[in-house]
Amino acid sequence: MRRRVAIAAVAAVAIVAGVVALRSGGAPTARPPSPGARSAVGGVSALVRTSEAVARAPEDAPPAALPASLEGTEADGAVTADAAGHLIVDIELRRLFDHFLAATGEEPLATIRARIVAALRARLPATAAAEAIAILDRYLAYRDAARALVPPADPAAGLDQVHDLRAQMFTPAVIRAFFADEEAAISAALARSAVLQDGALSAAERDRRLAEIEARMPTAVRDARAAALAPLEALDSETRMRAAGASDAQIAAARTAALGAGAAARLAELDRAHAAWDARLAAFRAARAAVLADAALDDAARRRRIDELLARSFSPPERLRVETLDRLERQASGSAR
Repeated sequence: MRRRVAIAAVAAVAIVAGVVALRSGGAPTARPPSPGARSAVGGVSALVRTSEAVARAPEDAPPAALPASLEGTEADGAVTADAAGHLIVDIELRRLFDHFLAATGEEPLATIRARIVAALRARLPATAAAEAIAILDRYLAYRDAARALVPPADPAAGLDQVHDLRAQMFTPAVIRAFFADEEAAISAALARSAVLQDGALSAAERDRRLAEIEARMPTAVRDARAAALAPLEALDSETRMRAAGASDAQIAAARTAALGAGAAARLAELDRAHAAWDARLAAFRAARAAVLADAALDDAARRRRIDELLARSFSPPERLRVETLDRLERQASGSAR
């Protein structure tokens, strides 16, 4: 139970920390912005105009050479239009934007925008492409405005602040499409964190409230969270099984059931690699201990023999790993004393 609560707490903190750090994504239903938010993010229209003016610089074809972060990748986002040729606004559009925006800092914003515009025009009819480009310019301005926000100490207030900004920048349809699942995940993380920190709750009441929070999350968010936590929960289960004396075959079966055959096979290979490393390290340390115990050798000869043994036993990167492990163990033993 403690492990399950710890996993949930870590997940909640990670999600909320990501939102506070990035301040650039996460909210569903539209609601009117508060007066305070209007003053805090005043000048949004000017930001949009500036973004459009800067980013639209001559719309030449983007350079053929991709930045390093996009090399060998295919653009995310299966953007589509309806039967009348209008844009279907969904999360795929934001994925397309974010794919190219991953190169921010590697090339100018105008170049990134040109790449996105070219991708939109290649995938959509003219009307839908124009509609998507208009949303793109607002999205670029929104990212700039979000980065300029000063987040309050309270994460929930920070989420409201970002949501109010979105309400000024986008239509309700865009807010739902771009940010619904993300905000649901963040809201759930905040609620989960509050429950986990409430020392007045009994274990049963805490579990009941956590289950209610889980049940309220959209299916897509719940599935994504479950997939992210599956390896941690599988590791927790495996640790308990090993402590209870489970065989390798039982561990393999549990891994397959929890993570799938492919992941189970990769973990088995990793186990073999770890076992092989542990055996090599143990053999080296035994041989080194024998050298150190050889009274016929002086200090210089011992050092030379150990260096030769290290060179025969490990590659240069592995030797650094051995030295680091030795140093950490010496520090640990010193702390224990």
